[in-house]
Amino acid sequence: MAIDKSHGLLDIQASRRRFLIGAGALGATGFLAACGDTGSASGGGGGNPITIGYVASLTGATAAYGTQTLNALQLAAKDLNGLGGILGRQVVIKAVDNQSKPDAVPALMKQLVQDGCKIILGASASPPTVVAATTADQIKVPLLVPMEAAASIIGDGRKYAFKLEPTMPDQKGWAAASVRAVMAGAKAAGTPVRTALIVHASLGAFPEAKTAWERTLKEEFPDVRLLDTISYDEASTSDYAPLVSKVQAANPDVLIFGGNPQGTFQFYPALKASGFVPRATVGVLGGNTNTKFVESAGDIAENDLAGSYWTQKLKAKEGSKFSPQKFYDDYVAAYDGQKPDGIGACYYSALAVAAEAITIAGTADDSEKIAQALRKVDFDGLGGDKNGMYIIGHGVKFDEKGLNSKAEGIVTQVQGGEFIPVYPETVATAKIVYPRPGSK
Repeated sequence: MAIDKSHGLLDIQASRRRFLIGAGALGATGFLAACGDTGSASGGGGGNPITIGYVASLTGATAAYGTQTLNALQLAAKDLNGLGGILGRQVVIKAVDNQSKPDAVPALMKQLVQDGCKIILGASASPPTVVAATTADQIKVPLLVPMEAAASIIGDGRKYAFKLEPTMPDQKGWAAASVRAVMAGAKAAGTPVRTALIVHASLGAFPEAKTAWERTLKEEFPDVRLLDTISYDEASTSDYAPLVSKVQAANPDVLIFGGNPQGTFQFYPALKASGFVPRATVGVLGGNTNTKFVESAGDIAENDLAGSYWTQKLKAKEGSKFSPQKFYDDYVAAYDGQKPDGIGACYYSALAVAAEAITIAGTADDSEKIAQALRKVDFDGLGGDKNGMYIIGHGVKFDEKGLNSKAEGIVTQVQGGEFIPVYPETVATAKIVYPRPGSK
């Protein structure tokens, strides 16, 4: 993949196999242009194309997030352009690479604005997105944050940052929802949870997840005794057996775990090797919802519960042209069998939100009007937008801070090797399996 080091811009055309939707897609729909070439994709419709910016982590530590989300945006732009675009104009995605470095973000966002972007998406992971939110206020261009979870992304007094998903510590967020789900499963089974233990990565959003888990247990389930909270450093941990030994010695009914893929994919096999089977394992985002979790962790992943953004098993409205399953199938077909997760689904849906706002604003060429229009967006989940392209379970309505007041975490459980929505009842398609088979 070629990078223009002078601005950190991604040469998308040079990496077609990795990022494009098939040999004929670019010419057929004109939905993606290389950075600095805004006029190369008029694609029909009235007037010049609408350029939507994406400041992405396409190289570096969080490149896996950036790659999937850019792919998802490409699919969304293709689908949107197939409907006639926005205001009769075709849509172009202009991606710039922050190289997973927060300090690279301000200059890249300013470059996007110079290149004609009046709304920006980003920035693939929480640390660069915190910087992006601050920069959005400085340059007065709306930043739509599709899935990044840190609470500090939205601060007091910010006017141009809009967060589609909950923050990790939020009472309606994924961590709190995962605790409520396992308690609901235990209640339905008539087998109360007596004890719990938390293990979490020391960096990223997982300390915030720990806070939400502890608060939810204390305030909503005071009869459950929290045995311990153990933090570990993913960067320096290569042998997870000692960590699992601490868990086994504590013998909790419910093991709550939070880690990125590199930690999760090692912790769960170590748990299996120990022979210890808790009544439930509960996770959140990160590794527990990654598409490779099941194959990497093996059968110990079966029945794992996890707070999640999304699953393709969410049930679409009857007669919907677009659906979670369609997005999943289209992604797999377009990208050599790669499987998307909720991260990609949120970015796909974010473009639907941007389209809704631009339509309300009546213009794609005025950042202030688009920011004002984002505050007027109001629709329900799963196809509630005018184009029917929104594939997330909850709806959208931003409050005065830019937080989505309709955002709510869902919980999936691995059943038969698939991520099945089991909580809340509004999206559940199966009952929670509790206790885990083989537990005592």
